[in-house]
Amino acid sequence: MAGQQPSWDVDRRADLLRRVRPFSELDPSTLCAVAGYCRIRSFQKGEIIFIEGEPASAVHVLADGEVRVVRETEDAREVILRLIRPGELFGGAGGWGVSHYPATTIALAKSDVLILPAAEFSRLTSEYPAFAMAVIRELSMRLREAESRIQELQTERVERRIARMLLRLANRTGRRTEQGIEIDSTLSRQAIADLCGTTLSTASRILAAWDQRGILISAREHVVIVQPHALVAIADDVGHDL
Repeated sequence: MAGQQPSWDVDRRADLLRRVRPFSELDPSTLCAVAGYCRIRSFQKGEIIFIEGEPASAVHVLADGEVRVVRETEDAREVILRLIRPGELFGGAGGWGVSHYPATTIALAKSDVLILPAAEFSRLTSEYPAFAMAVIRELSMRLREAESRIQELQTERVERRIARMLLRLANRTGRRTEQGIEIDSTLSRQAIADLCGTTLSTASRILAAWDQRGILISAREHVVIVQPHALVAIADDVGHDL
């Protein structure tokens, strides 16, 4: 069950928030006050943080762990929309005026989540112009990302979509190992298929082919990029036969 984490005192919460858009726009005293309104809850692997359709009563920041954002299809299958890493804001619908959560979030590993009441987030946008502008920039960036993803799904080959998605994740979470750049996310082939808008069989076929050619190592829920330049060439569509 979710529980309080006493080690996350106000100073530590404030330190986390100052590294997260749009809270980084707040002055130190305001940031500490906001941190005082927050609480930390711990979620075990597989535990639901909030469900699609629930009242959007809070804004969330992932402090530690990993979270996936999912929606359910008509045939009751979960489709992964986004992977959340520490230091990222999610479930912010209530903060910018949406009454209900548009998706479900689930902990992929034991995760600590900072939770701020949506009403407090809305108050900050009213009282602090810099914060309000940062929220606008955040929403604009997310809109551009959504438009870019829609364009990719409509116009680009599956190989390019998968290559770009892996490179984005490597840029966010990658760490260098002896084998190559390890993507530090729980990444099943079904998750890759969902994130790239394709089928499991297609994603599996492409990843297996790249594995055989030494471009990457694709394990059960683990990806290591061995030849980043080759993956960049595929993402940039430099020669279809790479």
